[in-house]
Amino acid sequence: MKKVLLVIALPMCLVMGQDQPELPGWGVYGGIVMASASGDSIDGVEAVNLPAFGVSRGVMLGGLPMSVGVGIHGRGYHMESEGMHVELKANYLDLWAQVPYPVGPLFLGVGGHVGAFIGGTQKIEANFMGYEFSEEGDLESDALGLDFGANLGVYYPIGDTGAQVGAFYILGLAEPAEGVKFNGLFLNAGYSF
Repeated sequence: MKKVLLVIALPMCLVMGQDQPELPGWGVYGGIVMASASGDSIDGVEAVNLPAFGVSRGVMLGGLPMSVGVGIHGRGYHMESEGMHVELKANYLDLWAQVPYPVGPLFLGVGGHVGAFIGGTQKIEANFMGYEFSEEGDLESDALGLDFGANLGVYYPIGDTGAQVGAFYILGLAEPAEGVKFNGLFLNAGYSF
């Protein structure tokens, strides 16, 4: 019970102990997601680079400062196995939120996201007993399901210009396809008005 109370109380103490931050206004961001996946259904997965962009806003939620946003973020993977090559590139419309915590000139952020699949492509190449097979096409609208997960990041404001750069690790907790969880590293730059 003491450990549970400590886990609940520690983040609240950290938030209460920080100075009241000046919240950013509306902002735009863009960057690249080095997307990958893990799970029971896939082996030998490598990352694919996909674009991501969106809008964000600083808000107060019950005295807790938060950054919230909506954006189109890529998910996918590249997989090589014996005689087969598969590449999946999917776009998700994500809603996300993070609680920022200042550490010197940097800000650490912890939060979550939920996303709906809006489109993508899949490419399959196989070589079976000397016969080569290749197929590339758009994914059906129900090919991938809802995705949600946690994110942990760090971002650095560039002076008082409103510009910032950041890096976030995205950990998928859902299985949008059976046996597949998406994850990746998102490198971005943004500007707040």
